[in-house]
Order: sequence, then C-alpha cells, then structure tokens
Amino acid sequence: MNQRSDREETIRCRVARGRFPALLNATQNARSVPIRQTLSAAERAAAERHLQTCEGCATEYRLLALSRAALDAAATPEPVVPGEDFFKAVRARINRGEAGASSVERAEESWAAALLVTARQLIPVMALLLLLIIGATFLWSSASQKVGPPVQGKNALFDDPAPSADDALDSFMAVEEKKNGK
Repeated sequence: MNQRSDREETIRCRVARGRFPALLNATQNARSVPIRQTLSAAERAAAERHLQTCEGCATEYRLLALSRAALDAAATPEPVVPGEDFFKAVRARINRGEAGASSVERAEESWAAALLVTARQLIPVMALLLLLIIGATFLWSSASQKVGPPVQGKNALFDDPAPSADDALDSFMAVEEKKNGK
C-alpha cells in the first residue's frame, strides 16, 4: 500500500532541477522573483521531498546554493578586512625565514617522488606497446610473404595489365598540354 496521500506529488529529477532557482529564492530571502519562478506550497514541498530522497539532486542543490551564497557575498558593498589572525600568521611566516627554504627542498623531493611513481607506471605500459609493435611487425611480414610477388604484367588490384612507362609518359604529356592550353 502507498502510505502517501493523493495530494503529495512525486517528481522526477528533471522537474526538481528546474525548480532549484525558485526554491533557492524562496529559502534564502524573498527577492524580487519573476512570476514564472514562484512555487506553490505543493510544488515547494514536492521539490523538498525529492531533495530528501535523491542524493544526486541534493548534492547539486547544495552546490547551487553554495555558489549563490559565494556570489552574494562577493557582491556586498562592505569591504572585506582580514582579521588579526591573518596578520599574525603572515608575520610568523616572515620570521621563520630559513624554515621556508626547507619547504622548497621538500617540494623538490615530492617532485622526484612523483616522477618515480610515474616512471613505475609508464615502464610496463611502454613494454606492452613495444611487444604489440613487434608482434604486429611479425604478423605483417609473415602475411606479406604468403601473398607472394604480383603476377608479371598484371596489377595486383585490378585484372587490367599494369601501366607501362609509355602510358605514364602519355598521361604526363596530356596534363602538361592541358595546363598550357593546347
């Protein structure tokens, strides 16, 4: 038996995603929302119920809400002033001085470690590619030996005889005459 009442609407992900902007406007604050984007109470309840049951849509809605909040925070006319902790951290980094140089050495060590890991992964791949190339070469050479040389006087692709040197010369002469307008 279905426990939901007939009034409760179940919606699909596509419909729920279409309602995200209006749902955000309704939950954040009542900004001037175009009439097309206002939700009725039933539509809002259905969208919220869908967000509770669909993890993908809930994640997408949270990302949309987070990006909207970040844009709203960036658009405030109030200046952003760093706190005293920020300046203390900067002063501490400046006072450390030579300790910062050791972090450069650690960065180089991590670069070398990353190169070693990459090489360990690339060597088997390169060996496999080399084996494939060698195998393809052997297969190709053995297949070409089985075919044998083409029949004398015949073109391997067609039943017509192969063009002679005179035929090629006649073709070149015809092209040159056509270029010269003769």
